[in-house]
Amino acid sequence: MHLAGHTKRDIILFSAPFLLVYVVFLAFPVVYGIYLSFFDWNILSGKAFVGLRNFVQAFSDEKFKSSFFHTLQFVGLSTPILIVTGFLMALISVRPTKLGKAAESIFFLPYMFSTTVVGTLWAWLLQKNYGLVNQLLQAIGLQGVGWLTDPNVAMLSIVLATLWWTAGFNMILFSAGMKQIPDEIYESARLDGAGKLVTLTRITIPLLKDTTLLVVILQIIASFKVFGQVYVMTGGGPYGTTRVLVQYVYEMGFNYFKLGYASAMSMVLFVVILVISAAQLLASKDDVQ
Repeated sequence: MHLAGHTKRDIILFSAPFLLVYVVFLAFPVVYGIYLSFFDWNILSGKAFVGLRNFVQAFSDEKFKSSFFHTLQFVGLSTPILIVTGFLMALISVRPTKLGKAAESIFFLPYMFSTTVVGTLWAWLLQKNYGLVNQLLQAIGLQGVGWLTDPNVAMLSIVLATLWWTAGFNMILFSAGMKQIPDEIYESARLDGAGKLVTLTRITIPLLKDTTLLVVILQIIASFKVFGQVYVMTGGGPYGTTRVLVQYVYEMGFNYFKLGYASAMSMVLFVVILVISAAQLLASKDDVQ
């Protein structure tokens, strides 16, 4: 009994710092954000309870709707590419060779850079007049492209930068999943005469189902929260065609000090992410059953 008491005390002591950080930096901001979403507050004046007015205003706000659409556009464009690319990177990096180990380090390296570094780097590479990409295109006789100034390609440019930056994280998750697959399964498949394509489609992909679900959920959440690279590379331009929802929330909260309205829009995004994640988890359980 005395030993059990000490064990319980040790668990509490070791967990307390992490619980404190969780409550202060995650749980409390979420709860306070929900609270603020029902108030009209601009910092300089007192809070005024307005009920659901902020939410009603959001769904009648054209900038909110366009920002939400651009967020969905980014999610739709980036998510499949980032997942497939991460998977292909993992296939290369899990090979027990020096090339595989080097590839894993090279692929993951961009993920270690900050948002500002990545955004600034790609803004320079894709600059219309002096950027390296257009310089290379012109060197082979092609016309330069307004990667960040043309409304038709600006979002694709942000997707490209995001792909280079974050695909390595998905690679790490897929690699970890692949390394958990017993070698005996692959050896049995080879003895049965299975080729690489059959092994990939009949063994690797099916056994990575749980890992793939995790990657999909995390990637969708990350894509919905896109902000930094957009803000640095285009500032939401040209003509607002790359302004995403988190950027609009930032502008309302920190440029115009409409904290209640910004909180309400954040809650809408939170609910959307929650519903999509829950739907994916439920669908995966139905598949198992």
